Amino acid sequence: MKKIKIYSLFLILLTGIISCKKDFLDREPKNLVSENVAYGSISGVTALTVTLYDGLPTEDFDYTVSDEAGFPSTTTDEAVRSYVWGSINNAVMGNWYGNWNYSRIRRVNDFIEKIPNAAIDNDSKKRFLAEARFIRAFEYFSLVKRYGGVPLVTKVQEYKTGDDVAGLIVQRSKEQDIYDFISTELDAVVNDLPEDYGNDPANAFRVNKYAALALKSRAMLYAASSAKYGTVQLNGLVGITPGLANAYWQKAMDAADLIIKSGKYELYDVNADKAANFQQLFLTLGNSEAIFTKVYQSPDKAHSFDFYNAPQSFRVDYGNATNPTLEMVEEFEYKDGSPGILKVNDAAGNPIVYNKPADLFKDKDPRMFATILTPFDSWQGGVVEIRRGVIDNGVKKTSESLSAVYPAGGTFNIVGKDGPLTTNDPTKTGFYIKKFMDPVNRVPYGRSTTPWMIFRYAEVLLNYAEAAYELGNSSAAIDAVNQIRKRAGIATVGSITIDKIRHERKVELAFENHRFWDIRRWHNATTILTNTQFHALYPWIMWQNGVDPGNMKYTFEKAIAPKLTRTFPEKLYLEPVPQQNPPYIQNPGYQ
Repeated sequence: MKKIKIYSLFLILLTGIISCKKDFLDREPKNLVSENVAYGSISGVTALTVTLYDGLPTEDFDYTVSDEAGFPSTTTDEAVRSYVWGSINNAVMGNWYGNWNYSRIRRVNDFIEKIPNAAIDNDSKKRFLAEARFIRAFEYFSLVKRYGGVPLVTKVQEYKTGDDVAGLIVQRSKEQDIYDFISTELDAVVNDLPEDYGNDPANAFRVNKYAALALKSRAMLYAASSAKYGTVQLNGLVGITPGLANAYWQKAMDAADLIIKSGKYELYDVNADKAANFQQLFLTLGNSEAIFTKVYQSPDKAHSFDFYNAPQSFRVDYGNATNPTLEMVEEFEYKDGSPGILKVNDAAGNPIVYNKPADLFKDKDPRMFATILTPFDSWQGGVVEIRRGVIDNGVKKTSESLSAVYPAGGTFNIVGKDGPLTTNDPTKTGFYIKKFMDPVNRVPYGRSTTPWMIFRYAEVLLNYAEAAYELGNSSAAIDAVNQIRKRAGIATVGSITIDKIRHERKVELAFENHRFWDIRRWHNATTILTNTQFHALYPWIMWQNGVDPGNMKYTFEKAIAPKLTRTFPEKLYLEPVPQQNPPYIQNPGYQ
């Protein structure tokens, strides 16, 4: 199984800022290295190509929606943020995830125009050109899903003193035109990209044909969703005609089908322990499922996901950033396929007493244990101690201090060393994120090297399932979903609905920055996030004098997480179009 890896390193710096003049659409400055040198050899062109890859907006571990480690999942129903209070933190706000960076597109356009004259062989030219057009298609997909229609610029724009400014202004194209451009570009290059690069590590970062197909499948899924669930506005600058939905569903399905039938990739399934297998999937570089991967290296180019998300007592500093909601935990079914609601009360409404906290989660979907740290999970040689307080003779005793003890003068901490607290840093929901996290080491800032799978095979199957269902092919959708469920170690389904497919996508791709976009393309974010407060799970220890706390029993309480009510105005399905340079037509709600 051959994978692609993006090495997020500038292997050689070939551009620099030497001009204070600005072109329209983020003009890039002239290169410091002469074009004869840059385009005069395979190594020079390769170095230029690496800089194009390096800027790819992959929305990985470094992608946040605010300055204080506001990862995208914390603006969905997957999680809340632990720190920073106020409406900006708790609401889903605009202007957080913009990506109006035409300087990158200009750089790619410049490369596309110059590569035909490079002093290299024709086969290499063809491959380099295909890579660049893939990168440009990726850039436009990043734009269209945020803004709808955007200026479609495929040539380098140059401004010279005395030029007519009006001639350089490129207004917004229709949203449909951008998606069609992406589709056409990927169709044009897919056969010019190799199946793989063999075992050559020097080419390990490069795009192959299956990455192009994966991008097409994802982009066409978004286009189809816009057509079916969105609304055409501004004469088509926003939205796509509903009658075109099926054509886009078909394109998404066909692209996914080509990957599936190639046999190049398969679901990662090497460990009989299904939870351990799913955890290893995200820690294993070059696994059988990875189609296109961003690779990190320490110390030159690493990330800080572990640093920001470590549980309170395991952190180097910061930590606690992403707190999965109780709703997300309960989204994971039980292994027999029954709904994943945690049983904290009996039929009469009385709290159920558990001998061990782990008993509450018995027989849950193994993916949950690989995705989320639950109370008293083993972690990095210790235990994630999450306890809200003590119940002694029916009376609850809690604290907002991690150092408070019970009974007075004793040594037992009322609240677990990892929270939860309603103030300060520890978890607000009773959970921490586990997916992507180093299970052995406490990782300092800027030293995490967990790879980021930009495209993986499970997403391809889910794209296929969704598109197939929307086209009326339920049997194909069932088969694709069941492949994922079998790998997960849970019961397969005999029937399918769009809600089941969306559920499977939510749990399989949790915290991979898909949910952030899925609820926008399905146009159900207003329903999910408006006037919504998410819930927490609080463990309580049943105090018994003279008994070792390790042998005491627990009950659990479902409570509202101490965060402000979310809001999602209709306008937030799109970002506001930047109004610098030409006065573009603004998106609805931002005028």
